[in-house]
Amino acid sequence: MDPITRPIRVIYDTKSWEYRSKTWLAYLGVFGLACGDTLRYTIGWTGMGIWSGILFIATLWMLVKSNPMETIKRIPWTMIALYAALLLSAALSNYWLFSAGAVVVSAITATFGLWLAHAFDWRHLLRIFANVARFVLGSSLLFEFYAAAILHGRILPFFKNFEGDVVPAKAYYWTQGNLFNGDRIQGIVGNANLLAYVAMIGLIVFAIEFAIIGMSRWISVASIAAAILCLSLSKSVGIGFALAAVAVSALVSLAAEGQPKEVRHRYYRVAWVAASVFAIAVWLLRGEIFTALGKSPDMTGRTMIWKKVLGLIWEKPFQGYGWLSYWMPGVEPYEGLVVINKVSYYQAHNAFLDMWLQGGILALIIFVVMLFITFVKLWQLAVRHTSSLYLWPILVFIGLIVQNFTESRLLSELGWVLLTLFVVKVREPVEMLEPLGRSPKRVRLLYRGLRRNQSPPRKDR
Repeated sequence: MDPITRPIRVIYDTKSWEYRSKTWLAYLGVFGLACGDTLRYTIGWTGMGIWSGILFIATLWMLVKSNPMETIKRIPWTMIALYAALLLSAALSNYWLFSAGAVVVSAITATFGLWLAHAFDWRHLLRIFANVARFVLGSSLLFEFYAAAILHGRILPFFKNFEGDVVPAKAYYWTQGNLFNGDRIQGIVGNANLLAYVAMIGLIVFAIEFAIIGMSRWISVASIAAAILCLSLSKSVGIGFALAAVAVSALVSLAAEGQPKEVRHRYYRVAWVAASVFAIAVWLLRGEIFTALGKSPDMTGRTMIWKKVLGLIWEKPFQGYGWLSYWMPGVEPYEGLVVINKVSYYQAHNAFLDMWLQGGILALIIFVVMLFITFVKLWQLAVRHTSSLYLWPILVFIGLIVQNFTESRLLSELGWVLLTLFVVKVREPVEMLEPLGRSPKRVRLLYRGLRRNQSPPRKDR
């Protein structure tokens, strides 16, 4: 048996202090980044600041003590150039102090992603994201059941997110208790779109987890069911389109593996043409499509938001207004820019428009180039390796990109961490990957599926 095809298993001392401490730090960090509103609602902004500060210090300490220079050297020029462009936008901003602080906060957030890339392999990262998603989705369903079946009503945050004693709008409730009435649920994350976002990531990692048999089957199946239930109850159309792109990408990557170059590229051309036609059709027929899906024809106010954002962009197309990530309340021109049903919104609901608006055209170009290079490298990793393990990074990445045509979550919190993680870790040398198998993924997946469906042999009496 050739060494590169010989299956090996890396054994971790799961009872060691080093393993447990770094794994639990990863759990706490990913949870906090995925559930920022949960922390703000339960322990307030001060508590969240303390939480974040402690986690950053612990992350920095673990990163420094683990000789991270090889990982730091893998930070691509595009990421360095993007931070330089954001600093330039901050220097030219009318609120330069806030903007410079936001660049620092983004760099601190990215440090956690850098540490994840350095401290864990792809299999361990899969386990971390799967376990956090499992906890968030399971807790969300229990939380919604408690609100709807026991309290029979809405739940306010412990630390309210509005001024005065009167709740301005339904959106200010932690949850509206909609589990049994057909309206969208919000879960512990306090936002239906964010719940769908976590459920999308969860569905992908649970499916890969099941495919590689890295977890008891009933746990993976129950997790997949919980993710599908949260997706259906949160009713996010943007996540629906993202999952469609993920499904197509998975099929194309499985079909392309092991094929001659000409065949692979034919598959890619067909997929890109089909995706382009579909995207154009959705845009041209968006009114009819969204009405049929029970949404407003303007995609819940997004077209109005985009028009306002584009109007601001044309005023400062080159330098931008200064990096903030999420728009800062009270800062011009964002305060009062978008108010829908008495709720103020502080994002452009499109990561690319937001990057252009804040960082200027240079930041947008660098951002797009970084995404494209990362996509190519992640795709090559998924197609060239025979293990299904390496599908989850590209599928999550594609889901994030598609979802961020209607959201800006890629530019903050968990999205920014995932982006940093993928950009850096995909540049690891091939020697750090698990060994190749003898057959393509589609053959191995089909074989495992047939084995699972076989009846156990009967014993002669």
